[in-house]
Amino acid sequence: MFGINGSGKTTLLNIIAGKEEKDTGKIEINGSISYIEQLDIEDTYLSGGEITKKKIENKLKNELDIILADEPSSNLDIEEIENLKKKLKEYKGTLLLISHDRNLLDEIVESILEIENGKVIKYKGNYSKYKLQKEEAKKRENFEYMQYLEEKKKLENAIHNAKNEAKSMRKTPKRMGNSEARLHKRGVENKREKVDKHSKSLETRLEKLELKNKPAMEYSVFMKMPESLKIKSKYILNAENLTIKIRGRILLDKVRFNIITNSKTALIGKNGVGKTSLIEEILKGSSNIKINPSSKIAYFKQNLNNLDENKTIIENILDNTIQDETTIRNILASLNIKGNDIYKKINILSGGERVKVSIAKIMTSNSNFLILDEPTNFLDIKSIEALEYLIKDFKGTILFVTHDRNLIDNVASNIMIIENNGIKEFEGNYTKYLEFKNNKEKTTSNNDLLIEIKLAEITSEISICKNEEEKRKLEEEYEKLLKMRQKGTGNFCLKT
Repeated sequence: MFGINGSGKTTLLNIIAGKEEKDTGKIEINGSISYIEQLDIEDTYLSGGEITKKKIENKLKNELDIILADEPSSNLDIEEIENLKKKLKEYKGTLLLISHDRNLLDEIVESILEIENGKVIKYKGNYSKYKLQKEEAKKRENFEYMQYLEEKKKLENAIHNAKNEAKSMRKTPKRMGNSEARLHKRGVENKREKVDKHSKSLETRLEKLELKNKPAMEYSVFMKMPESLKIKSKYILNAENLTIKIRGRILLDKVRFNIITNSKTALIGKNGVGKTSLIEEILKGSSNIKINPSSKIAYFKQNLNNLDENKTIIENILDNTIQDETTIRNILASLNIKGNDIYKKINILSGGERVKVSIAKIMTSNSNFLILDEPTNFLDIKSIEALEYLIKDFKGTILFVTHDRNLIDNVASNIMIIENNGIKEFEGNYTKYLEFKNNKEKTTSNNDLLIEIKLAEITSEISICKNEEEKRKLEEEYEKLLKMRQKGTGNFCLKT
């Protein structure tokens, strides 16, 4: 189940779970039910991801008939989300979940409930199939609206022509005699009556023509980057021999990495490995990190401290922008902030709305290097997809932290992976990275097998070897192979 922020998803789950009262209607539940609430935090000594994992594991152990889950992948890293998907697939009961994780919705669900304009619409299949159905519906909606406009215009023109024809009918000429004039008048009246009747018939058809509302606009966004902000060098950032420690614990140990100018680089890794710490090191200007002097950094983080509470949405963005107002309005509209909503003050906005404004402010600022720390938190799916478009359209460099596989797949040109106190760099998106990783593991596995076979052969040869020099060489080769096995390396072929 999903819908835009504020559409009533959590309220609906609360009503089903009996935590809130419904206004009208009836809910019938057949079976035992359990509810995993998004903000139900009991163990404050644990991290958000650990709390979420513990709660899900406890609920699944109970083997209840129905589980309700509100954003179960929140606070989990990519590996933990993969484990969550595995557990949910194994669950034999009925699962109703709220999620904006498109990858999870693709792999777990069999049907989609979308809350839109106060209605719940059901779609068969996973998220990808839902998208296809929505695209077909959109095409049909556009076709029917164009047909409606064409028919409406045709009827309006016909009515206009009929009325003009009635007005233009000539009066009886003065030269006509009485009897002749009466005949002419009667003929004109008969003709006018027919025209009026036809005109009224057309008006009735126009009145009965089924109204088709204009489909929602899709906003085009084309962000500009002034020449003065364009960076010519290959790298916008270089790090050498960088070490990061927190309370005596080493997060990164003498790492080196580069960020390519105008790249869209995803920074990924398990919770607690040092992603945010690395960002903080970049921002504070570590001596081991060289940033291009022409770069202007804008940083998105969850405290949203780039917003002035007492100013309106549009005032906040116009404070520091290189984009024109039309582009700004289109960006806000793509994030579902439209019309007079742009004049709302920040202090009355919901959390999700504030995130959208903060993102819009950063994307339109006079910056050429954006750092985004978990920008999809609190965003609905449509806003996440709008953010993807904005990231792709941005003409500068973006470094972003996320656990959203789809976001990485759809926008990342490069990936930096933090693991084992080091940083691996990869050119490509997450799917390509997984393919590379799996192929590497297969290669390593094959090499391990070859090493074991070779070790067995050498052991056999040593046992029967009489020549001391040859025996010594075999033992040296045996030791080398043992070291290769321990390191997990080795790329060789057996002699045939």
